[in-house]
Amino acid sequence: MLGKQIERFFSGKPKNEDPQQSSDPSQEGPLVGIVVVSHGRLAEGLTDAVQMIVGPQEQLEAIALLETEAVEDLMEKIEASIKKVEKGEGVLIFVDIPGASPFNASARIAMENKAIRVVSGMNLPMLAEVLVSREGSDLESLQKLALQSGRDGIKSLQDILDQK
Repeated sequence: MLGKQIERFFSGKPKNEDPQQSSDPSQEGPLVGIVVVSHGRLAEGLTDAVQMIVGPQEQLEAIALLETEAVEDLMEKIEASIKKVEKGEGVLIFVDIPGASPFNASARIAMENKAIRVVSGMNLPMLAEVLVSREGSDLESLQKLALQSGRDGIKSLQDILDQK
């Protein structure tokens, strides 16, 4: 099952049905920036796939740690991506494995800046839910949403069939 926001996105129902709210994207404020970091090209594949599902996204960067790169090079790439996506609302970094190089490099940067959060174990449902929920959401709530939707997105076929 999809999360609430992504279900609303696919149903065509507006996220906020308040008629006072403008639907003109040019009048909306900055979003929480998203950086996706992984071993190999997983981050690029996830960002490509999620944009296929939810459409093109602003303030979204993918970073691949290649076999020939040092962790210091990865940190430089993460810092450059943060500068691209940070518009004053903070940055949420998604990484593949807790305790591995993408996590450790991201954590070192985040520990020096409270406006940067790191979530590990990234998956497509997690990323999609966060992206369609960014408008009007703060960094902390998106971090919580990422953790919950990441867990909720992991199901076996039997679990889904048993719910019916």
